[in-house]
Amino acid sequence: MGRTHGGFLLGNLSPLSQTPAGSMGGMRTLNLSLRPVLPEDASLLHQLFLRSPGYFALIGMEPPALEDVARDLATLEKDERRRAFLLYLEEEAVGYLDYKLRYPEPEDATLSLLLIREDRQGQGLGRRALEHLLNHLTGAERLYAVVYGNNARAKAFFQAQGFRHVKDGGPTLSWYVREL
Repeated sequence: MGRTHGGFLLGNLSPLSQTPAGSMGGMRTLNLSLRPVLPEDASLLHQLFLRSPGYFALIGMEPPALEDVARDLATLEKDERRRAFLLYLEEEAVGYLDYKLRYPEPEDATLSLLLIREDRQGQGLGRRALEHLLNHLTGAERLYAVVYGNNARAKAFFQAQGFRHVKDGGPTLSWYVREL
């Protein structure tokens, strides 16, 4: 069992069993864990963004500069409703989860970004991170997920996880919700 951090339980998620490429049998278990992102993690988060160029192309942006990431993390520290975590597979940073409590309404939470590094997508890591959030998010009745750009994979992912489309917030923003 992990410790709590602002309505969210930290710790290891259930192990992920994986058969190494080219093997005919043996399995190894990989642990996915979450750690709150800190201002000193700006360079690590920036590298994670740089290793996910497809996401930024999809939303019509360049990956943010290191200075922009550092500025966002400094802002994050000042917002008592916002939470952000780096996702680790063993010792390797493979993703980022960013959400806000009590938004848009006091009984809601909003998932702003669940990003799995492109070379680690398709391994169930996003689903496991979302399950962990859903199981440990306290005090919320609904979880909104914001999908930027024309991101068909993200839209399908959230719908497969029980979210329903609520509204489009413009040409590049779609909102999904799931009752908790």
